[in-house]
Amino acid sequence: MGLLFYFSEMSKSLFNYTLFKVLFTILMFLNCENSTDKKDTFQNPSKEVINDTVTVQGKKKPITPKGNQILENGEKLYNLKWENGYILKSINISECDNSNTDEDINKLDKKIDSIMIDNDSFTINFKAFENCCSEFLCEAEIINNDTLNIIYNAYGSHCFCNCLFNMSFQFSYNNKLDNIKVTKTKIKSIVFNNNLNSKVKFVNTDNTK
Repeated sequence: MGLLFYFSEMSKSLFNYTLFKVLFTILMFLNCENSTDKKDTFQNPSKEVINDTVTVQGKKKPITPKGNQILENGEKLYNLKWENGYILKSINISECDNSNTDEDINKLDKKIDSIMIDNDSFTINFKAFENCCSEFLCEAEIINNDTLNIIYNAYGSHCFCNCLFNMSFQFSYNNKLDNIKVTKTKIKSIVFNNNLNSKVKFVNTDNTK
């Protein structure tokens, strides 16, 4: 009897040990599968374009600007549109005019040629004295509550000459603000590149005549 009882207990212990090994193996397999899924998720991100950078496999690469551009995805133009109610719709920048060799030509820098205000848009035409080989990244913002700051950042090659560029910035109104009862900012004056010495009143103007 004692011997039979001993073998019976041995059989139960062996069965329990075998069952434990089977359950442990299944749990380890499931855990490995979950870990593999997470690893694959982090190693294969999708390509995504974000403003002025491109994210490819976790690495951001800057996009090199080409030509004259509006910084459409910049914070300044976003705020101008949704907080102040204005959209920089287009820019037009002439080829460098180096025909004027007058030593005082730089005095024409930031000179307003005209301001044309219509019911659905307004256009500001002006001159900028910059390096001959410059191209420009353009944006705008409201500063000091009621002043439109027109920004043109020169970049590119540097030549041994400066000349006048004729620039035109056209703005339209963001009428979507009317639907949510937000009042557009009332513009009273204009400056260029944060230069308060260039400040002029925001009224219909024609200095070309």
